[in-house]
Amino acid sequence: MKNMWKPLLFSFIALNSVSVANAQEKKDSLKSEAPKPKEFKIFNKKATIGALLVGDYANSLTKDVDMNGKHNPTASDNGFYLVYFRVNGKFAINDKLSAQILVNFADFKNDPKNKVLEIAALKWTPSTYFNVQVGQFRPYFGLEDMYPAEIMKSYAWSNQYSLLGKSNWESFQIGAAVSGSLSKKKIPLRYYYTFYNGNGKNQVQDNDDAKNHALRLEYDLLPKLQLGVNKALTKIDNQNASMFGADISYNANLSKLWKAGFNTEFKYGTNIYAFSAATLAGKDVSDYKMTGFYIIPFISRAINESNKSFIEFTCRYEYLEDVNKNGNVGRFYTPMLSYVMGEDYTSKISLVGVISDYNKDVANSTQYSSNLLLLQYQIRF
Repeated sequence: MKNMWKPLLFSFIALNSVSVANAQEKKDSLKSEAPKPKEFKIFNKKATIGALLVGDYANSLTKDVDMNGKHNPTASDNGFYLVYFRVNGKFAINDKLSAQILVNFADFKNDPKNKVLEIAALKWTPSTYFNVQVGQFRPYFGLEDMYPAEIMKSYAWSNQYSLLGKSNWESFQIGAAVSGSLSKKKIPLRYYYTFYNGNGKNQVQDNDDAKNHALRLEYDLLPKLQLGVNKALTKIDNQNASMFGADISYNANLSKLWKAGFNTEFKYGTNIYAFSAATLAGKDVSDYKMTGFYIIPFISRAINESNKSFIEFTCRYEYLEDVNKNGNVGRFYTPMLSYVMGEDYTSKISLVGVISDYNKDVANSTQYSSNLLLLQYQIRF
């Protein structure tokens, strides 16, 4: 009887050892399958290349006005025009450091000097609260600076954007910017500060000691309603110049098929372009103020869910006074009907009306009342 207990005891000890070993193996297995914390990698290179092609056929409906809306009795009143052939490269060195290059080959049709290269910038994003960008890019100063050309709601940038670009408040500039978001703190606020030369793109060096300072704040009043405010400062001929802006954007889903909203923007400040062009002795920068305002309501209806196609109608109204009191007031009406494929506007074809109404028509210039009809096409790949 005593001899029988020995093998039983040995068997119990052996089974218990196997059980403990199996349990430890499962525990180790679970450890190995658990997700590892994300580690910062010095190098994790990725590259993406994209392209955008935009062109149009324009027909002037006004006598002695050419296809570009300029008063020119000897020029063609209709023809094809290539707006953009942009190639965009984004190069990520790791999850925090990246570079972007954007060139517009369509500018080779004119004098390409200081034109073709649009963006060449390096971006460091250590957190959502603080990001740094250096190089050539569009300074963050206004609603139109916050999205690329391919998704804008009209056929071209607003006239105020073009005027502020000539004054080097907006459009492509060389400088640095810091930005961030407080969304992680449950505060719907974003900030952008840009410090730049203010003398245009692709310049060898700055043309004076003054620099431009631009601050933009965005606040989400509601989930679909955003308010933006902007302020920019600089000096020109040792005189203080400034620009103020405010904008509102709204975008809502009315139903499964219908979407609607609007973008609107106001700008008031120094027209540096007009001030620099003036030849008056002792000119005062305070005499060269401009005022601009536009609103673009839009509505769209989904057509085909498989290719994400939809029809969109927009109509931009714009008021622009290039120099207050002594300048020329222009009012612009731009209805546009588009057929779009892809939520990110992969392809689009648009029928556009461009109606310009100036208080004073200036011969041999674009400040001339006219009516144009455009057929525009766009492809992204």
